[in-house]
Amino acid sequence: MLEQLSSPALLKGLTLSQKQALAQEIRDKIIKTVSENGGHLASNLGAVELTIALHSVLDAPRDQLIFDVGHQCYTHKLLTGRYEAFGTLRQQGGLSGFTRPDESAYDLVASGHASDSLSLALGLARARDLQGDSRAVVAVLGDGALTGGMCYEALNDAGQRNTRLVIVLNDNEMSISKNVGSMSKYLTHMRQSSLYRRFKQRLRQAVNRMPKGGGRMERLLTRIKEALKTLLVGDRFFDSLDIDYLGPIDGHDIEEMEKIFKSALTYDRPVVVHVVTKKGKGYPQAEDTPDKYHALSPKNAAPAKGRSCAALVGKWLVEAGARDEKLACISAAMLSGTGLATFERAFPERCFDVGIAEEHAAALAAGMAINGVKPYLALYSTFLQRACDQINITICLNRAPVRLLIDRGGLNGPDGETHQGVFDLGLLRALPGLTLCAPSSLLELKAMLDMSLEAKGPFAIRYPKALPEGDESETLIPYSWGWLKDGQDACLISYGQTLPEAMEAEALLEKQGVSVCVVSARFLKPIDEASVKKIFASCPRVFVAEDSVFCGSLYEELSALRPQGTRVYGRCVPDQYIPQGSVLEQLRLCGLDARSLCAWIEKELASEARHES
Repeated sequence: MLEQLSSPALLKGLTLSQKQALAQEIRDKIIKTVSENGGHLASNLGAVELTIALHSVLDAPRDQLIFDVGHQCYTHKLLTGRYEAFGTLRQQGGLSGFTRPDESAYDLVASGHASDSLSLALGLARARDLQGDSRAVVAVLGDGALTGGMCYEALNDAGQRNTRLVIVLNDNEMSISKNVGSMSKYLTHMRQSSLYRRFKQRLRQAVNRMPKGGGRMERLLTRIKEALKTLLVGDRFFDSLDIDYLGPIDGHDIEEMEKIFKSALTYDRPVVVHVVTKKGKGYPQAEDTPDKYHALSPKNAAPAKGRSCAALVGKWLVEAGARDEKLACISAAMLSGTGLATFERAFPERCFDVGIAEEHAAALAAGMAINGVKPYLALYSTFLQRACDQINITICLNRAPVRLLIDRGGLNGPDGETHQGVFDLGLLRALPGLTLCAPSSLLELKAMLDMSLEAKGPFAIRYPKALPEGDESETLIPYSWGWLKDGQDACLISYGQTLPEAMEAEALLEKQGVSVCVVSARFLKPIDEASVKKIFASCPRVFVAEDSVFCGSLYEELSALRPQGTRVYGRCVPDQYIPQGSVLEQLRLCGLDARSLCAWIEKELASEARHES
């Protein structure tokens, strides 16, 4: 059936049993593809019936459907004409793992980060109303997204006017790590109200036994149901915002969801439809450990050039935490990914997972630091962007000694444009008083973590997913760059995951008879002025390679500092969003892999020689 579905409109002609069979086909396809290509598994398996039910009642793409984050959109892709291309999921030049407007008319916005769907949907709905249109606007978000403050800003705004908007709350108790906080407890209370659920089932049976057109009695029973739901479930949260509420309903019951969605689409005001799903549905391992199966790596992925930075960070934090009772950790729903889960198991009272709330996490860390604690705030680089104002004002302006652990810095692979960690340096290097480190080996990373314990002000360490072990014979001198190779013809400066590529490029150049000095610029703020002076004094040709955008880059700063007679060449991430692919493919795309660096340096040196002759 799935192969024949060129459009979601064809769902309207299927029977319930056919849709249920289709759900199993979709699950099989998702499991097979994600097992090969990697991707988000548990979240997609939990949203299969939900997506089928929505597309069965909507008229997409005229009706507008938005998925928060977009990591649960695989069923949506399969139902909207992308079955044949689904095998290219998350591969270079293939389908994105998130919604992308340039991929399909059914994908309204580019997605990748959480908690913004309600604001977007409300904007779409208000634009629709201003233009006198009648299309439906539906936002689908997980309960994990409700740990992000943007959702409450949008809900507060939505209730001010009777804007017609359907909000589907996909409640599975998980974001990546298990959801935390009062909102999670509130939804659990609604979901677990067995008294209400039994009452609802019996009331439905009573209404079904009544003759058609039961009139006043049917309406009375409906009002009784709503009154008792308020009493037994306590859904006054949405009611207090002047938003209607329907649910909770079974998120794997297609028939029930279609009925409720059709009803919700008739409302002339905002309405929340609370759907309860099982993350990882249909795949026992994912059902039992949805955090582990939140995302899988590709089956035949090229081995990483090094070992996990998060594993080293987690081990170091546990050891340091055992010695120093002032050390505490903060995460924004990413305990496992950042390595903090190890620390949480060892010191649960000193580990704080605040949910998808990076801005709050940064201010929380500042408050803890000001009051004498040593907070380590671990965030992926791409999510750090959401906390920039608090890092600027609350942390840096107050000189709060917060330790920022910036994971996944640089180019990041198959998640594509929304998850590249290439903007962090441009944002952070502008902030006064911030120390910013960028290790190129695990040994450097550990040494910088050791330094961070005694930090008197904001201290940030930016590192990729994996790094090589490093040279044990080298001693890291705090705030000094590392001289890894001597050379006479040029100097090549790099850091992070591009430094190993620079070292390979140097070896290739040596075979061509070109002698290049290689320097690790492991301290990016403040820069090592003594090393910079030494480089400019001894090397008339300086090359800088970095997986960061040009604005705020080291290349930009060295270009401004260069003395007359010295040439500074730079290669940064180009001024464009870098699409999905492996990290190596992305490095090649940006000209930052070893062979590209070698060819670049040879070309520039040859060009200089021609001009001089």
